Amino acid sequence: MVTIYKKKWSRQFLGFIAVTMRWPMLLLLSLGRFLKINCIFTVYPGSQRDVDGYFPKGLKWFLKPVASGKPFVAGVITTGNGLGRGLVLAVPNTVDQFRQDRELVGTIMKNLKLTRTLTGARTIAIAGQGPRFFRSHFPYEQPFVYGLKGRVFSVVETVERVTEKHGLRKEQTTVAILGVGEIGAAIISNLEEKGYRAVGIEIRIADGRVEIGREGMERLKGADLVVVQTPRGDDVVPYYGNLKDTAILIDDSHPRITVRPDDVKFYKVAIGRSGVEFRPPLPGYEKYWIPGCVQESMVVAESGKVDLSQEDFNRRSKELGFFAHLVDDR
Repeated sequence: MVTIYKKKWSRQFLGFIAVTMRWPMLLLLSLGRFLKINCIFTVYPGSQRDVDGYFPKGLKWFLKPVASGKPFVAGVITTGNGLGRGLVLAVPNTVDQFRQDRELVGTIMKNLKLTRTLTGARTIAIAGQGPRFFRSHFPYEQPFVYGLKGRVFSVVETVERVTEKHGLRKEQTTVAILGVGEIGAAIISNLEEKGYRAVGIEIRIADGRVEIGREGMERLKGADLVVVQTPRGDDVVPYYGNLKDTAILIDDSHPRITVRPDDVKFYKVAIGRSGVEFRPPLPGYEKYWIPGCVQESMVVAESGKVDLSQEDFNRRSKELGFFAHLVDDR
């Protein structure tokens, strides 16, 4: 608990300094290109609680008029290979605001491009659902990285390592993706290319609860591996009774699963590379865990290639040293 508090406090302290001294910090970064900023990663809060993770709660009145739409420095990323660093930026705006306010999205994209120009970064990644909402308003092209390939690599590589660890045969292994959207569909496609039996389980939100229907129940019961991609990790908890005794649960949700099944093997999707650390750590992550969208931006920045197929991207990622941590997150 003390460690968690220190991490949060360090983010809040940096957030306050970065907001109040945003321009001096950006100008300092532009003068110090010897720091070799290769990529920019932008995070945003999904709720007011998430805002509090980056900024002191008692100063919320100060935050909106000063920082809304203006990404501020929230940390750095070491890359471990001498080819450059990453810069973490944060904005105090939620995904609902992105969805509703085209002007806000345009302001953020403009400011991100300015920061990229000042620092000399090659790529810009935006967390979570951000790219989808941004793309619905404006052309989402270089230097912005969509992040889909990185998300797919993160899950597929974890599935591959779990399969290997437990001595499973691909052609006899059914992988169910719980929560099929754009990312889930791409994961299914890539798993099928590798020889797995991959199925999707559509979800529906009713009264704040995830429902999967009768067909979804049957697919869940028949799955050897279940990849959770629900809006919140704990959305899967009511369905623990439908899992096979030998099932393996793989958590790719954020916020992550907090209630774990007692008798089911459990792993958290977490990609890493030797030498890569987030300072301070992202909320809900260990300092050495790399979100899929950041992983993709690193691959693009270091290889200079943006048009790789998913399989070629996976291969290049492993050549660059990215791997699945296989976190038994109990």
